[in-house]
Amino acid sequence: MNQLTALHAACGAGGITAGFEHAGIRTAFAFDLNPIVINTHRANFPDAPAEVRDLWTITANDLPVADVFTCGIPCEAYSIAGQRKGLLDERDISPAVARLLHELRPPYVFLENVPPFQFSPAAAMIRDALVGYRIAEAVFRHADYGVCQKRERWHLIAARDVPAPLPTATHSEYLGFVTRPWIRFREIRDPHPDTNYLSARAWRGIIRRQSKAEMRQLDSENSAYAKCYIVDDDDLMPTVLASWFKGASRNQATVIFDDGRFRAPTLLEVRRAQGFPDGFNFRGNQREIYEQIGRAVPPPFAAAVAQAIIESADCTSQDA
Repeated sequence: MNQLTALHAACGAGGITAGFEHAGIRTAFAFDLNPIVINTHRANFPDAPAEVRDLWTITANDLPVADVFTCGIPCEAYSIAGQRKGLLDERDISPAVARLLHELRPPYVFLENVPPFQFSPAAAMIRDALVGYRIAEAVFRHADYGVCQKRERWHLIAARDVPAPLPTATHSEYLGFVTRPWIRFREIRDPHPDTNYLSARAWRGIIRRQSKAEMRQLDSENSAYAKCYIVDDDDLMPTVLASWFKGASRNQATVIFDDGRFRAPTLLEVRRAQGFPDGFNFRGNQREIYEQIGRAVPPPFAAAVAQAIIESADCTSQDA
């Protein structure tokens, strides 16, 4: 079987690219509107064509033929932390994704967004663009694929001519016959955290924000953005967010218990929690790097999806 290729739309720093390349799916073309993330993508995948392009104006005629179309659809219009305007949010690129899928009709499709997206008119629009495809979609827990965090995301995997392939979990909460146990924080801990430990003033700020949230009587879902998560060696990290560059001053504070003291996670721990290798070269300032990490699809999960697609295509070629 010839090596499969992929088009990565709204590619970001390259979380999906990293997973696909690791599994053996070559990048035919990657594009994003943000020049900083394209610099990161080029730095890590020098052989993968990547350009600054606008999803709203690019057409099938501008793109090479490829086996897989992927897109991490930006979640700001659907995140519980935002105003959830959906299609009314100018940042929502779902209509452009649906239009491009209708034009391209690729053999395989892989999409990502936050869980509420699945119930939106935008998701229905994308399903309409995939009429004739076999579609599998669900909310996946990324810890089951070797990612040390509680992240859960909606993913759609579609196939044009065969049943939609689903990724096989590689990890589980407990040791199984075919899986390994979840990766715990001790396995990604920074051995040399060059960081300031939290002061009494910082703790007072965290407690004050939680108290205000409780007074506003936020529901349990939204109150996650006014909580403090304390992470010890046996824990998973909470969902890594693009806002983590703010440290413990953000609404959702994550602190590490470190030898009797508390500190913010280091950048190395954040990268590892999202499944990026230590040598991954992020470009930009600290805020831009945190945003690239938080918005990425974890490479280990992307690799599991890519492996499922490869096995599906291999079975198809053998049957032919």
